[in-house]
Amino acid sequence: MLLAPYTTLRIGGPARYFAEIENEQELSEGLTFAKVKPSGLPIFVLGGGSNILVSDKGFDGLVIRPMIMGREVISPPIPSPYNKGRAGEEIRIRVGAGEVLDDVIGWTVENGWWGLENLSFIPGLTGALAIQNVGAYGTEASEVIESVEVFDRANNDLRIMSNEECGFEYRRSRFNTTDKNKFIILRVLLKLKKNGRSNLSYEDVKSYFGNRLPAGKTGIPKLIELRNAIIEIRKNKGQDPNEIWSAGSFFKNFVVCDNEGVEYKISAAEILDKRLGLKGLQVGGAKLSEKQVINMVNTGNATARDCIELFERVRAIVLDKTGLKLVNEPEFVGFE
Repeated sequence: MLLAPYTTLRIGGPARYFAEIENEQELSEGLTFAKVKPSGLPIFVLGGGSNILVSDKGFDGLVIRPMIMGREVISPPIPSPYNKGRAGEEIRIRVGAGEVLDDVIGWTVENGWWGLENLSFIPGLTGALAIQNVGAYGTEASEVIESVEVFDRANNDLRIMSNEECGFEYRRSRFNTTDKNKFIILRVLLKLKKNGRSNLSYEDVKSYFGNRLPAGKTGIPKLIELRNAIIEIRKNKGQDPNEIWSAGSFFKNFVVCDNEGVEYKISAAEILDKRLGLKGLQVGGAKLSEKQVINMVNTGNATARDCIELFERVRAIVLDKTGLKLVNEPEFVGFE
């Protein structure tokens, strides 16, 4: 099974074995199949393919694509000394990992539930929220994830992990770091607000609405207005997966510490664009977007090797000019 069509970059060779699973039983059977093969088979869990770069050789093992569906509204929290007065203000939803993320976000916005709207139009499936601690425009998934249902591969059973147990950090969780490949995300429990407030902390969002108001006037956009704004901003940056083949942000922002050990971020886009002028840099069919420099795009015939060479060239330039080391955001799959 060729993996390229299952990735937003449209790059990647074949999987030796490929299985889409719809429930826990099928998942258990797939894992058993891999285990009983001579010497065992390596396993890669493929979601929406939006944050990966697959080798031109593909993946010499079993690719499992969890397509567990479902959206369920859970009862609001019961009043207690710890949430006094909050009952009825929150909504908790249980979402299958195989649900398309932006469809879920559209559903929450239609119902007037706040919390996910700034993540609108991000490609991929809902399970990725927990794996990558997906973030954009001033919001991170960890702010709304209450718990995660996982399949524990070591013990062959189901577990529920609280937000704290997930080990969320910037673009990180235990699922893509310390416990990578140990768990498979099945469902995510999200805690949203019925009466929220627009998050305009990100400069692009703030400017979007500021430029649309009469001089001297202020206003707070409605939930649907904020979602539509995020979608328009992303499209204007060349982040429409229907038109551009891209893995999204290919470079993480820099995280540095001051003399007192306080961490803060430096925008990778600011460095690559305004300081180094790297927009449009190209190797083969791989190119840094003219609209959003941290997006690496497939112009039509890019190979994984093109992407790796472009990444290494950009990283070398940045290190030479600034002393900062770029880190890739997509996971590299099937490379030696």
